[in-house]
Amino acid sequence: MENRIKPRVKILRYSDPDRLSLAKNAAIFLGKMDEENTKRPLNMLKMGHTSVFRGEHVKFEFWTTKVVYDHLVTYTTAQMRACGGLRANEAHHFIPPVDAPELYEIGQKHLETYKMLVHGIDPETNDPTERMRLQTARSVAPISVELHYILQFNFLTLMEAVFPQRIWEPGAQPDTFEVVNMMWEQVREHDSELWDLAKDIYGPEAIAWKKARNRLKKENPELFAEIMEKYGQLKSMWS
Repeated sequence: MENRIKPRVKILRYSDPDRLSLAKNAAIFLGKMDEENTKRPLNMLKMGHTSVFRGEHVKFEFWTTKVVYDHLVTYTTAQMRACGGLRANEAHHFIPPVDAPELYEIGQKHLETYKMLVHGIDPETNDPTERMRLQTARSVAPISVELHYILQFNFLTLMEAVFPQRIWEPGAQPDTFEVVNMMWEQVREHDSELWDLAKDIYGPEAIAWKKARNRLKKENPELFAEIMEKYGQLKSMWS
């Protein structure tokens, strides 16, 4: 369908656009005096010191299907959620799946049935009838109706969970990939250096390397041992 209603994502608040809060926290964490060194948080992320990134957050406003909403709140931890859902809000739009736009007509029919019940019209006869409560009428609403909600995630949750689970690892549902990719593009606009580094550390290449490590260790232990001997030696920061 050419005129498909698309989901929308909008950043309401990005807590540290200049990276100055991260810089100050990183300086205190490491006992340094130059508290405005905005490169230090990047170096900490490379070294695996991630606690300061929990202190910064992004607040997103969404207009997506309930399917996407469920995927965002099921496997990840949001700091804050604001969603009236179909219990308090009437649904107005049906968003067909990215990979099945042909379902639009069917979904629209179910949406119309739902709206008729909410506004006191009998779907079978079109005659006036008793208005049905939103909580009850939602039982016949298609699951891909548009929800309006707000979620807030800290930086580290986005890096370690939301982005890997929904866009960097294969297997995410296309609708969810579409929305989370919008989230990724928007945070990157605020600080491309930080988020490109996060993708390098937690993204597709890192995920593939983890799988390669497991396979190499099992299928070619000699080569695995050689690689670890040459490249995998751990050093203490105090040595």
